[in-house]
Amino acid sequence: MDEIVDREMFRKLLEIQYLKGRLDELWKGYVPYSMGHDNRVVDSRISKYENKLKKTDELSFHLYQVERENQLYSKHRSKTIIKELLELAIEKPYEKETKERIEKQLQRYV
Repeated sequence: MDEIVDREMFRKLLEIQYLKGRLDELWKGYVPYSMGHDNRVVDSRISKYENKLKKTDELSFHLYQVERENQLYSKHRSKTIIKELLELAIEKPYEKETKERIEKQLQRYV
């Protein structure tokens, strides 16, 4: 009996992993607010896999949503920091403060 439960749990975990991976790949090719035919196809596939994930395990679906929101927030925050640094580098390219801020930011990527 335990072996059957373990197999079922294992199958479910593999399916969740597959669905999350597939969703990640689809999001990479998705361009929000685009009206192209290809984008609508990708959008419908995203919905299809999100529905499958929710049907497979609702908790995993909600955790995936939280993970996506965190990724979007982190990406937005990084873009804001880099934009500010680039604007500062254009305005004051040779000031010590500009160089220090750029070096500090670069250290985060090492």
